[in-house]
Amino acid sequence: DWYVGEVITARRKFESVLDLAGVRCWPSQANFVLVEIGARHAEFTRRMREAGVLVRDRSSDPGCDGRVRITIGTREQMRQAATILNETLAVLRAGSEAE
Repeated sequence: DWYVGEVITARRKFESVLDLAGVRCWPSQANFVLVEIGARHAEFTRRMREAGVLVRDRSSDPGCDGRVRITIGTREQMRQAATILNETLAVLRAGSEAE
């Protein structure tokens, strides 16, 4: 199926983006990745959603404090998500330095 292959390729590329950004993620065979955001997970989730990226804050799940699930789409969608991710991380990191 074309879409399954597309999502697998997009997930691999997005995992590389996460690695370059210094964001821990867990291996996945699904159409999402679980990432470690930390204390500012709620703000990260809000900013990503506002920009149109499908995310779900999983911090209330046992053992998942500070973790967010990012849904994987097509390569084009994930290129856009990568840009938004990097912009969001830059804002959060700048905010952390100011505190």
